[in-house]
Amino acid sequence: MNFPLLKKLTLFLVSITADAFHRLLSGCHALESLYMAEVRAAGWLRVSSPTITFTTIIFRHSSSEKTELVIEDAPCLLRLLLTDCKRDDCVTVRVISAPNLKILGPFLVVASKLLLFQGINSVSSTNSMRTLKVLALKPSGDKLLATLNILRWFPYLEKLCIIFHKHYEMHEQNEPPYDPLYPIECLESHLKKVVFKSFQGYRRQVEFARIFVLNAKVLDKMEFEVYNHYRSEMVAYQYRLLQVENRASRHARFEFRTTSMPINMSMISQWLNPFRPIHGVGA
Repeated sequence: MNFPLLKKLTLFLVSITADAFHRLLSGCHALESLYMAEVRAAGWLRVSSPTITFTTIIFRHSSSEKTELVIEDAPCLLRLLLTDCKRDDCVTVRVISAPNLKILGPFLVVASKLLLFQGINSVSSTNSMRTLKVLALKPSGDKLLATLNILRWFPYLEKLCIIFHKHYEMHEQNEPPYDPLYPIECLESHLKKVVFKSFQGYRRQVEFARIFVLNAKVLDKMEFEVYNHYRSEMVAYQYRLLQVENRASRHARFEFRTTSMPINMSMISQWLNPFRPIHGVGA
């Protein structure tokens, strides 16, 4: 297979062998973006194309069948995005070499493991991904400490998107508070924007957001996406709970934005820019 001029490739509901997948990518020398949805493979899907200049991989898998994506050699890859991956035990993504990766997520939090979500485990506290600037996470229902520990792997993170589950509160867990004696590097000197989607003001959500208010020292803006029933008096109440007057970054701004639309994980454009403002009215 040889498609020397092909720039965008979509594989949808495809069954393919690992060798055929590798040969397909090897014949796409001008490929810029790769979108895979419900792809079934005998073996793992391996991306090892040092000569291909594609910058975006979008991977969607919502079935119960286990699948594995291995980014073995992708020197130009900038964005690795997952959508509709509802079960963290069915999708494994391993990043071996993506030296220019800048945007990653959204990922489900695996609270029982100090590994990157969805199985990405090539980074550790001693082997951080220092190129990553944008990260999207889905921590609903899991321990918050695991989410904070993940941030230690991305010391130069500038933008963080937290996607809460809109149907239930985060599980009650007894966790140690954030310890400023062991600071997270991105909170100290790089994190400038935090977006909370599907924010409903539950106690655990407020406590989690407060960690960033009180510890993100160079924060420029924090946005809360709320639903239409969120009234102005509730916003004022949340300001007090968040302890905005004690914020670590004195110039940080806080904004509540309303929306009536639930998050649609199949809207690929949203993950190409997870911090694109939603349509709504600022509170």
